[in-house]
Amino acid sequence: MAAAPLCARKKLGKDGTAARPSRKLNPRPPAVKSYIERHVPRFEGVLLTSPLQLAGFGSPLLAVYALVALVLLYFVVLRGIYLIRDDQIGIITRKILGPKMPQGQIIARKGQIGVQAHTLVPGLYYYFPFVWTVKRVPITVIGPDEVGLVESVDGLPLPKGRLLGDEVESNQFQDAEKFLDNNGYKGPQVGILRPGRYRINTFAFSVTKVPATKINSEEVGVVIAEDGRPLPSHLIIAPPPDKTKPHNFFQDGQGFLDSGGYRGPQLDTLQPGKFYINTLLFTIKNVPVAEVPPGFVAVLRSNVGEVLERADALPVTAGDNANLGETINRAEVLLTNDKNTRGILSEPISPGKYNLNVYAYTAFLVPTSAIMVDWASSDRPASPTLSRPTADPQKDESDYPYLEDKAQPGVSFFQFNQLKVTSQDGFQLEVDVRMVIRILPENAAFVIARFGGVPNLIQQIVHPLIDASFRNNAGEKEALEFVAERTQLQKEALELAKSEFEKYHVEAQNLLISYILVPQELLDTQTNKQIAQQQQTQYQEQAKAEEQRIAVQEKKARADMQPQVVAASLQIDINTNNAKALVASAAGIRDSTIIQADGQSEATRRVGEAQADAYHAQADVIGADRVAVLGAFDRLQKVQPQVITPQTLVISDGKDGSSPSGTVMTTYLATLLSTQGSKPSEPYERAQRPMYESSLSKDDSAGSEPPTMPSGAKKDAKKSS
Repeated sequence: MAAAPLCARKKLGKDGTAARPSRKLNPRPPAVKSYIERHVPRFEGVLLTSPLQLAGFGSPLLAVYALVALVLLYFVVLRGIYLIRDDQIGIITRKILGPKMPQGQIIARKGQIGVQAHTLVPGLYYYFPFVWTVKRVPITVIGPDEVGLVESVDGLPLPKGRLLGDEVESNQFQDAEKFLDNNGYKGPQVGILRPGRYRINTFAFSVTKVPATKINSEEVGVVIAEDGRPLPSHLIIAPPPDKTKPHNFFQDGQGFLDSGGYRGPQLDTLQPGKFYINTLLFTIKNVPVAEVPPGFVAVLRSNVGEVLERADALPVTAGDNANLGETINRAEVLLTNDKNTRGILSEPISPGKYNLNVYAYTAFLVPTSAIMVDWASSDRPASPTLSRPTADPQKDESDYPYLEDKAQPGVSFFQFNQLKVTSQDGFQLEVDVRMVIRILPENAAFVIARFGGVPNLIQQIVHPLIDASFRNNAGEKEALEFVAERTQLQKEALELAKSEFEKYHVEAQNLLISYILVPQELLDTQTNKQIAQQQQTQYQEQAKAEEQRIAVQEKKARADMQPQVVAASLQIDINTNNAKALVASAAGIRDSTIIQADGQSEATRRVGEAQADAYHAQADVIGADRVAVLGAFDRLQKVQPQVITPQTLVISDGKDGSSPSGTVMTTYLATLLSTQGSKPSEPYERAQRPMYESSLSKDDSAGSEPPTMPSGAKKDAKKSS
């Protein structure tokens, strides 16, 4: 028989199928028939009955066998061939012909039925399709700003109390079989995937991509560990882990756990930068850096370590001798210098920016330049040099310090309502007061230890003291007196504040009364009084002006008479000079007379001294009494010589007519001369006197003073004047 043509065309029947020959052949199996109808193409109503016929196989049976071979080739050979590309990974699943996994196991190993732990790397593989299936999945890619958090589907149960499974050797989770052989734990893992490409069995491990931890500038990262050793109840901040096993800024979670890290807030912080941290193990909170503005210091309260040991203290008994300052000073002993001990640090930090762990240390800002405390109404005129903050809305103490854009740097404001006081005479006064206080940096810790913050200091000490001081002063004075003595009131209040604030280590710098609101009716009386006084002053000024006008007229008249005045003045000078010449002449005569008198007196004195010398010489020879008698006769002879030598001498003879020895005088003289006179015990020596020299005769050019006038001469001069 001749071979069938390559393309046998047959006419189609009414139903679209080829007309069968009358002779019956071996019928086709239904499956083959259905397959041919679905896959053999038709061309213009002609059915290609068999691929083998197209290939030249004339026998239909051979065509069927060939078709069956092709089907088997497809299902047995072609479906078992797998090509794994470079960006893929093959995950194998065994369906039959293997041991079953134990109860609770999810990932199969060592020929067990199920999803296999090991995977296929890029390449061409063949697996019998009825036993194995291979699923191609993309590899895991972690971007440069990402971190892969891994959760294991299978493994040992997590130990009690643990949240994450320890990291085991598994080639960065790329070898699941090794992970399970090394007793890896199921659940979230401590280990992470850093940026890169990983061939991860996604049936064994679930990978979640999260952004890497970024700490921006002007921020600090505070770390809270979610797993690790339980934190003891007496601690707030976890102690630092062992430094011999570094955790590389919390990027090595297993190193943190191996070094004995505790759960809870950590003392170490993260500085600005990018970190690959397991956010399931560590919670990172970005907080702004702590800034201490100019004019402030920050007192730190440490929350690290053990509680500061305190000595047993007995309660203070309140009484007459109780001293609050001593009690507070005892409390200040609780300050500490150790940052790892819980308590208030005695050394504050200076202005600047600090990477402060807000969980480990609490900063209390204390102004050191100036603290403004205002008792004033917002509608009153403020100080011209300092701005006053608005009273509404009220500021929250948690927002301290209250710094505003218009406020001066380093100046803290506190505002209260104006002080309302009552004067002694019953008037209600409102006083606006501004006070400036200062806390020295070295005393900042003591203020925080006593009051807990500057707002408490203002509320508990400053405000009550100033309020009471002004109320007491107003109660002792009348309203107008209170207003008039505001300067003294300022001084007294400031002195009181200085003495009281010193007990609390606070310096009172200044206190100013900016405004006093006085009742209008009192102001009206004072205004009327001032108006009357001003009018009186005006009248007085007018009178002074008239007097000034009179003085001007008088001066004008004097100016007109000035030539006569000058002439009279010159005549007065001439007369004065003439009088002075006469006085000088009289003074010369006076001095000449005095000199002559001095010469005569000196001569008389010398005569007297010579006579005295003669008398003393006579007394040395004949005796002092005889000299006295002779002197008496001599003086008597000068006064009345006839007593001694009468003009008529009558001599009476004696009875016998002999010499005149019977007279009284003769008898006395004879008796006096017959006896020996008394002589001085020592001979007389004359006192030596310098030669007299008149003071007027001395040279006036030598600078000597003019001679003094004798007292008698002075009296005579006065009488003559």
